Amino acid sequence: MEEKVLQVKRPLFQVMLEHLQAHYPLEACGILAGTANHACHMYVVDNSLNSPTAYKMDPQQQLQAMIDLEERGWEMVALFHSHPTGPERPSQADIAQAYYPASVYVIVSLADRDNPVVRGFYIENGRYHEVKINVE
Repeated sequence: MEEKVLQVKRPLFQVMLEHLQAHYPLEACGILAGTANHACHMYVVDNSLNSPTAYKMDPQQQLQAMIDLEERGWEMVALFHSHPTGPERPSQADIAQAYYPASVYVIVSLADRDNPVVRGFYIENGRYHEVKINVE
């Protein structure tokens, strides 16, 4: 797969981090939309599991976000979620439930809440590789 960089505007990046921090100690999630790996909009999607160690996007909210972004001519450039106490890499569950190989999976570790660690990954066929995230 061609190496790509996920571009995120700083204000959008900050809003994403604030959303994840606000739900600590639970995992929180959402979708970044845009074009050509440039995120321009964030959809907050509830974690229907309400868990500190797992997430499942609320199906109704996820569907509505996907309809809206398509109507606007955007793509789902990334899905994001937090690992409140865990590492900033995909868990086995993240890998098993990665249904969108063309999208970047952004994982934010809040193990050190003052210094969140943000990393992006392509996940496909049970494997993952890191993608650079450029905050501009």
